[in-house]
Amino acid sequence: TDDSGTKGDHLTNVNKPTFLLGNIDADARYVTVEVQHGGTKEVLTATKDATGNWSVTPTGTWADGDYTLTVRVEDEAGNEKHSASLTVTVDTQITIDVIELVNDNGIPGDNMTNDAHPQFRVTVPGDVNEVSLSIDGGVTWVKATQSATPGVWNYTWPGTVPDGDYTLNVKATDNAGNTVTETLHFTIDTTLSTPVIVLDSADDSGVHGDNMTNHTQPTFALQHIDDDAVRVTVSVEHGGVTTTFDATKDAGGWTFTPTGAWADGDYTLSVSVEDKAGNTSHSASLTVTVDTQIAINNIELV
Repeated sequence: TDDSGTKGDHLTNVNKPTFLLGNIDADARYVTVEVQHGGTKEVLTATKDATGNWSVTPTGTWADGDYTLTVRVEDEAGNEKHSASLTVTVDTQITIDVIELVNDNGIPGDNMTNDAHPQFRVTVPGDVNEVSLSIDGGVTWVKATQSATPGVWNYTWPGTVPDGDYTLNVKATDNAGNTVTETLHFTIDTTLSTPVIVLDSADDSGVHGDNMTNHTQPTFALQHIDDDAVRVTVSVEHGGVTTTFDATKDAGGWTFTPTGAWADGDYTLSVSVEDKAGNTSHSASLTVTVDTQIAINNIELV
């Protein structure tokens, strides 16, 4: 019952294991077990139960490591016999070192992805023989695949996982039968709103909505920007040259204002947005005309 994990491998996660002693003659009067561990030696006295079976159990708990045991038997006539040695390993420890969301898009290390098929990498000690994962609270478990690198296990979710926040449960089992479970919180976000850019009403001089202005540094309002946006840029094309600027965010939302005065002419603007999960979205283009000049060409008395 103390041979945990694979039977017969002499591995146990029990730190006070019991050993059964076989082939002990009925006239045996002294049965002892010598235990060697880490350069030290200890002699344990075996006990006999009512049915005549001999066994031995350490008086205290054993630390993890290898233990070599040898049985000594002496009978009533003074004959003495020693068994072949048996080496067993006590292993009560197991850890999950690292759980990684491999396709962590956007901001590195934020455990967000825009991939509906999340990929996970689990790093564990080399004696781990099984790694299982669950994203439904442990109702359903799937087995990871061991890679060519010792201690590294991988799994990619085959079905489409809907957008949302999830808790990944990872369970690892080693050769000694130890089991441990760790968690990783991650988010799947595959959607991002399409942004819109408009000329701010305060700078839309003349006829409102005609996208003409007599302001040389007009402000543009950027609409439909999701709350999880991490970068918003505005590309401006004028005279065959395109320049990209970072938009700014204040209490009123996202806006863009040129840093320098624009010369008269047509300007075509578009907005690009990237969110925490790495999704990107682009607006339709907007063309505005800056016109700051007016002249009276001629005055005649008809």
